[in-house]
Order: sequence, then structure tokens, then C-alpha cells
Amino acid sequence: MAGTHVTYIVEDQAVRDMLARQALPPDAELASQLGEYLQSSTEARFKTQTAPDGTPWAPLKPRYAKRKKYHKDKVLTLRGYLRGGIHFQVGADNSVQVGTNAKYGAIHQFGGAIEMPARQATVRYRSEAGRVLFASKKHQGAMERQVTIPAHEVNMPARPFLGISAEDDREIRSIVLAWIDSKKTE
Repeated sequence: MAGTHVTYIVEDQAVRDMLARQALPPDAELASQLGEYLQSSTEARFKTQTAPDGTPWAPLKPRYAKRKKYHKDKVLTLRGYLRGGIHFQVGADNSVQVGTNAKYGAIHQFGGAIEMPARQATVRYRSEAGRVLFASKKHQGAMERQVTIPAHEVNMPARPFLGISAEDDREIRSIVLAWIDSKKTE
């Protein structure tokens, strides 16, 4: 899986010992069940706006929140592409990867600085009641000016959405135990 992801491998020696006694190696069915659960758990974090450890995500900067068009009260959600791009993949060794292929997923997960190069832009503006306002293309009396936007840095706070919470840990154990029980009856 390209992009940002987290790989989950069950490394619980007690479970491995029990599986060895029963001659039941973990299989793709178990990995798939875990993947489905972890995908839905990760997607649910976008509703609670919290990291796996329970801490709330850093709020939006007021300047961005003011100009954000959709989902003004939601962090990491403009149109829902990041949340909708969360998927799981079962590896050849029956490990599970949960993550996103979105190029911007890593900067949101880990935070960091984004270097923005200098660039040229055309700015449209108009005057209304003595104030200068930005204008869209539909404003006919607007004036245009070429401006240079200098190189700058944008600092993104980390807003972890991938990971295992305490509740996830309990549910993973429950899924593994239920899978073991189902294998006993076969």
C-alpha cells in the first residue's frame, strides 16, 4: 500500500502459544476481520476528532477556519477524501496494513513544515464603500495586479488518525479470541 499506513502484527506470545498448541496459524480470514475493524475505527476518529491516544486534534487556525468552504467545524475534513481513502490490506504474511494512499496523509499524521516556493499570481480586487476587497471573475469592475508571493513555510500540526487506541486493543483481542473459538468448533 503506497502512501501513509500503519502495519499491525499480533505479537502476543500467549496467543501464539495457544495457536501452536491447536496447530492454527493466523490466516487471511483473521487478518481481514482485523483490517475491517481497524478501518472502521480509523474512520470513526474523523467524527470524534481525536488521536488514537484520545487527545483532541489541534484545532484549525482561525484564519483558515474563516475561509474554509465546507465542514467548517471539522478538522481534517473538507470534502471527506482523506477519511474516504482509509483502506486496509492483508499482507502475504497475514499482517494487516491500514492507511491511505492520499499524498497529504503523512503530513496530517505526523505534522511538519511545508516549504512553499515563491510564485507569481494575479490578484483581482475591487473597491466598495472605500474598502479594497478581493474580487472573483464575475465582478466586472475589478482591477487586476500581478504580485509576487514570497517563499514561505507552512507548519502543520500532527493530527494522528492512524494507530491503535485502548478500545481498539480490547476489540482486537476479542476478535482474535472469537476467531480461535470458531476454529475449535471446526
